[in-house]
Amino acid sequence: MKDIKWGFIGCGNVVENKSGPAFNTTENSCVYAVMRRDITKAKESAEKLGAKKYYDNVEDLLADDEIDAVYIATPPGLHLEQAMKCCKFKKPTYIEKPFARNYEEALKITKMFEDAKIPLYVAHYRRALPKFIKIKEILQSGKIGKICEADFRLNRKYNYEEIHNTWLYNTELSGGGKFYDIAPHSIDIMVYLLGDFTEINSFATNNNEEYQVEDVVVMSFKTKSGVIGTANFNSIALDKKDKMIIYGTKGKIEFSMHGNDEIIIETLDNGEEKIEINNPKIIQENMIEDVVKSLLTGEHLHTCLAKEALETYRIMDIVLEKYYNGRNDDFWNRPNSWNKQK
Repeated sequence: MKDIKWGFIGCGNVVENKSGPAFNTTENSCVYAVMRRDITKAKESAEKLGAKKYYDNVEDLLADDEIDAVYIATPPGLHLEQAMKCCKFKKPTYIEKPFARNYEEALKITKMFEDAKIPLYVAHYRRALPKFIKIKEILQSGKIGKICEADFRLNRKYNYEEIHNTWLYNTELSGGGKFYDIAPHSIDIMVYLLGDFTEINSFATNNNEEYQVEDVVVMSFKTKSGVIGTANFNSIALDKKDKMIIYGTKGKIEFSMHGNDEIIIETLDNGEEKIEINNPKIIQENMIEDVVKSLLTGEHLHTCLAKEALETYRIMDIVLEKYYNGRNDDFWNRPNSWNKQK
């Protein structure tokens, strides 16, 4: 098989260390070119990742006929425009989460690629981790009986340095606050394990005068299969927590969404059982392997196609509707973007 030669649009520290190396460690894949607005930084990133070429604008990278596929790793506020250009140049694309600033933009990008019949994947890479594949197998096996309830809590400590040194608190670039940045992973796994949501109720608040984005979110939901659940996201907590519990009629299963904790299964018949499945050193490696195989063979595997990612952004739009529609901000005053309940 030929190698998939990747062109990167955006390449900061996270890409250089967390996701980028996986494009080289994956069989039949390599980082071929890097684009950053600063040509000096583009050259430095290219050297770190072993890329042969580097550019300082998107069009030049996309015009390179050697590039087979593109990885968009820029802030969400740039995704729509950059994805449109990738589609125009007929480049299969792997786009970082958050997919876009809102459901409306995500839907527009998805439809554009589907109409052009060009593959588009979203980096909800936890779907490809052996840990979550195993959890889904356990749930489908009936080991804990019929699934009836789910409960999730994610606490993160407030980073006082981050507020002044990142685009995350600029909604034009980020799409929202820390919830919008980290919840795509959590909610996508809920959808992956429990199915699409049919009912959603929520509250989102801001509790810090240093920014205007949401920092505490509480939601309840019901899925198509009848599972009811709650999820709490607190990005200004004093402690750090990450726990998902799924209850069935015969037992329960407990695990972390973002950490490397053991999977704990408890049933009446067998008591407590623990399963340890460590995440790969390069966290996106499994997903990128599956995306490369999908591009080469057409087999879906454990990728997350754009159409599969849409449910997450529909849910997040509904969760944040009251909070952002209550602001006097023209960017968020988009009533047609909301109310995507099924």
